[in-house]
Amino acid sequence: MNHPRQRIHLWLLLFAAYLGSTLSSFANPKVLFDTGFEKFEGYAPNQELVGQGGWVGVGSGGNGVLGEPLDGFHGQYAYIGFAGPTNASDAFNNIWHPVGLQPVGGDLPVVQFSVSLQIQDSSTNAPYFDDFRWSFYGVDASRLFSIDFDNDTRLVNFVLDDGSTQQPPPFRPTGYSFHNGTPYDLLVTLNLGRNLWTASINGAVIVNSQPITTKVQPLTLGDIDAVWAIRNPQSPGDNYMLFDDYRIEATALTEIPPTVEVIGPLATNGAFLVRIYGEPGVHYVLEATSDFKTWVSVASGDGPKPGGVLDLQDASAGIHPHRFYRASSTP
Repeated sequence: MNHPRQRIHLWLLLFAAYLGSTLSSFANPKVLFDTGFEKFEGYAPNQELVGQGGWVGVGSGGNGVLGEPLDGFHGQYAYIGFAGPTNASDAFNNIWHPVGLQPVGGDLPVVQFSVSLQIQDSSTNAPYFDDFRWSFYGVDASRLFSIDFDNDTRLVNFVLDDGSTQQPPPFRPTGYSFHNGTPYDLLVTLNLGRNLWTASINGAVIVNSQPITTKVQPLTLGDIDAVWAIRNPQSPGDNYMLFDDYRIEATALTEIPPTVEVIGPLATNGAFLVRIYGEPGVHYVLEATSDFKTWVSVASGDGPKPGGVLDLQDASAGIHPHRFYRASSTP
């Protein structure tokens, strides 16, 4: 089942609305790390990823680089999972490439992480289902937050570093589900200056304006880990996560660029409703155009409360045969 935000609705076709967003493009980014796991980068296929290209790990279990053609992936790609842990007590297998970002004086406070991924299901030979995560850590090795792909329920969840002693950790639902064997593009943006992060899958926002950390500490980014969370190390599934186009970049923006989503016309007044995912305390302007040459402001408002959204209306949408939208922020 796809997330409702991915569905194409009749009103979207009638209004020919365009979702304008600057989330996927940074201004003058500094690339902290970028790899496609290709041979020309020094990655050998059919070998463990740990030990190649500066990748390290903790725990035990399968990981490596593959080169067999696969729809949705280009050239070689990496994986974690499949082969069970060599140490029966290892419930986690983490692999990462160190980043070590410590913003100083407000430089490069906004970081964007992107990766293509695919969850392969367990076979009948090992019919157990585990979790695969992307976990973010500070330079002191403290975990900040994680995005979890639950291969039992096929749901995507997330967890913060709220210090809860509850076991398993208090994962929160995103409302997004996934299919095995289907590639997805994950995008996570962190504002280290304002302690906020947001995430999207295939352009649909799944987490918005959550705290990077709930604890008092300097905000840094040590690494972003691919994680195999094995539910029962004595009976691991042979499921695994493929990933490719792993990229981390930073820029000197002051806030995470907004993402807009069409909601549709309102039955009450015919206005067109557009939803903005942004940050609290930031003023947003909704602009519209019919030709991509002239943009006009149609509405504005202050950013949402933490975890929320800002809904703005285009009251004049009904008099235009088609219209396209974008959002921008102002101090």
